[in-house]
Amino acid sequence: MTATENDPGRNQPGVADSAAANAEADLASFGYRQQLRRSMGGYSSFALAFSMISITTTIFTLFPQPFQMVGGVAIWLWIPVTVATGAIACVYGHLAARLPVTGYAYQWSSRLVSPHLGWFTGWNALLATLVGSASIAIAFGTIFAPVFFANPTHGNVILLASVAVVAAVVINIVSIRFASRINDAGASAELFGTLGLTAVLAVGLLFFRDSQGPGVLFQTGSSTGDPITLTSIGLAFLLPVYTLLGWEGSADLAEETTDPRRTAPRAMIRSVLISGLAGFVVFAVFAMAIPGRLADTVNSTDFNPMVHVFDVQLGAAASDLLQVIVFMSVFSCLLANIAVATRTGFALARDDMLPFSRLWAKVNDRTRTPVAPIVAVGAVAIGVNFLSAGQAAKVTAITSVVCYVTYSSTMVAVMIAKRRGSIPDAGPGRFDMGRWLVPVAAVTLVWCVGICLFMTVPEANRTAGVMTLVFELVGGVWYLLRLRGKIVRGEAGPAPR
Repeated sequence: MTATENDPGRNQPGVADSAAANAEADLASFGYRQQLRRSMGGYSSFALAFSMISITTTIFTLFPQPFQMVGGVAIWLWIPVTVATGAIACVYGHLAARLPVTGYAYQWSSRLVSPHLGWFTGWNALLATLVGSASIAIAFGTIFAPVFFANPTHGNVILLASVAVVAAVVINIVSIRFASRINDAGASAELFGTLGLTAVLAVGLLFFRDSQGPGVLFQTGSSTGDPITLTSIGLAFLLPVYTLLGWEGSADLAEETTDPRRTAPRAMIRSVLISGLAGFVVFAVFAMAIPGRLADTVNSTDFNPMVHVFDVQLGAAASDLLQVIVFMSVFSCLLANIAVATRTGFALARDDMLPFSRLWAKVNDRTRTPVAPIVAVGAVAIGVNFLSAGQAAKVTAITSVVCYVTYSSTMVAVMIAKRRGSIPDAGPGRFDMGRWLVPVAAVTLVWCVGICLFMTVPEANRTAGVMTLVFELVGGVWYLLRLRGKIVRGEAGPAPR
């Protein structure tokens, strides 16, 4: 369903043009002129958020992790993580309905509190998608190198990842309409294909002679034999946490979305709820279908556990179809991440918050896309891939951490702004949390800080903590040496409203 299909009246001649004109006038009230092409409808906005989350990508690559931490009972952790993430999405929806501007969290923190807080929020938001694009490219190369090469080397993985990045960069440069159409197809394939194959597998559970069955959903004990501790329980939360990220991309492309005040909040909330439910179902069904000894499958380094399940239970043809869907899902996720990363970079550069801002803020007159940021994001993704496997892993380890730092910073901005009375009205019919805004923001702030600690403090995640600190110091040095003075003098920061 597209945005114009939500309301029959919008199909009348001239209505779409009127909506676009209203959106442009709305953007002008924030001090910006319409430079990007406003062509994304309701389904495209949802598909972008759904592709950014990409349950297939994360579950496919991290399926064994919860079993190795606490056992199959970890599957139930999807429920509290989905509820908590949905609460964050509601707060974001409240803000997106009031400040529908590209740069989302950066714009919100800057306008509600100050550009000083906005810089650190925006820096982390940029890092999340910039480095996230590199990590998705690495995952793409790692997953599919064995398909294209008999005995894949690290160089083969780099080559495949680089080809995927170049393709995603070219598509994003051509136009957001072209990119969104491809992403719509990929998201649809993931949503209906993954769930469809999961449904087939679920029916098969009634007939499989060898499977774990429902008992695996309550199985406790690490598959590696390690003791269960408070730390391992916390780490088991991380599969759904790692998965339910990126949905905020719908808000970041507000200036390319029709009626973003209504569309973006719906897209974000729906993508989180649908992805959380789908992730729980997919994970549970695949776990129940595991043949033989549980540990033999989830601890194996010779095959992907999910492909193995399909191959054994449904045959090679079914596992090949699964890999096609995974291919489309991972590429769509990469395509969406590059789009969102470039828009965050564009928003910061437009306000002169980055080095070489003039170049980053330039929009091509023909394609109506920010070409320089798109190329730069692609170059970073390829550059990280060319690092040694160990170094690349250290850099990409920050992705989820800085994403949750962004969430935390936004929740702080909401609570400060509410006390100041600086949160604007959205108008009738727009998403509104009312009196629940501050309590939900406070609770989710505690949640976000806790997740950040689990992603950085335990020994297994210490590298992520160290690398996050390094990147935060880089942002801090740029702020102190160059940016702080410009903000104080009014030379950098969001245009006044």
